[in-house]
Amino acid sequence: MVTKLKQAKHAKYSVETIYIGESIDLKKVQEGVRQYSFLNRDVPLVVKLLKDQYVVLTKFGALTFWNVPHRLRSQFIREIQPYVKSKRSSYLYDEDTKVLVGGGVEKVTFEKIYSENLGVEKIKIISHVLSQSVALERYEDDIGKSLAELESIVENLKLRGKALLSEKELLKQIGRVLSVKQTVISHLSIFDKPDEIWESPELEILYNRMDAEYDLRSRFDVLDKKANYLSDISKMLMEFLAEKRNAFLETVIIVLIVFEIGLWFLPPSSEVLKYLYNLF
Repeated sequence: MVTKLKQAKHAKYSVETIYIGESIDLKKVQEGVRQYSFLNRDVPLVVKLLKDQYVVLTKFGALTFWNVPHRLRSQFIREIQPYVKSKRSSYLYDEDTKVLVGGGVEKVTFEKIYSENLGVEKIKIISHVLSQSVALERYEDDIGKSLAELESIVENLKLRGKALLSEKELLKQIGRVLSVKQTVISHLSIFDKPDEIWESPELEILYNRMDAEYDLRSRFDVLDKKANYLSDISKMLMEFLAEKRNAFLETVIIVLIVFEIGLWFLPPSSEVLKYLYNLF
């Protein structure tokens, strides 16, 4: 069942999705931002700002604006800022498209979406796919940077037998990698299909068309493989550090044993022995 909105027979929407932070607490947004109309209470959250102007919020940090001018957009972002985790002044990840309503055409391209009608459910589906694409772009970037950093370490190990990093720096690097992996895992639900599509063939067709146009499934599969590769490299580096520590401890133990054996060969009146006794 698709709920239609009151609008002109032919309507055009400029739609832009931006990434603003790691996550958004949608429940607190509904409790703390009361000056707007909430068109639903589930996920993603559709908010009516003004007539024919909407914003859709996802819990994984993406906002989709429908016909919202820059000033109102900035105002809304400031209003929800307390409920955004790891918010930055700006991210480079965004998607934009045009939604054309009316005309008897149902079609999806990378730049335009044609739909016979528009309701809250369709706004949710379109915004959800755009948000998935933006979130994927963010994770692709994070994992790409981590791969580049780790591959340089692996190359140094291969050519020189050394990581060329202190243990502290290496642990920080591993920590950053594991943080990226954890973030991806904790937000795997963003790649799930919306519940609405199971109830409406029309919405399922729309979602599948957009999913194919934005290549979501194959991008996620590649991301998942890269994330697993990162985990494997991190595990290898952790084992490298453990072996390095064990080798150091073994060297210390050998030195102490040799030192203790050496003491047996020194006469009790030895000046060296007296010095060592005074030292310890």
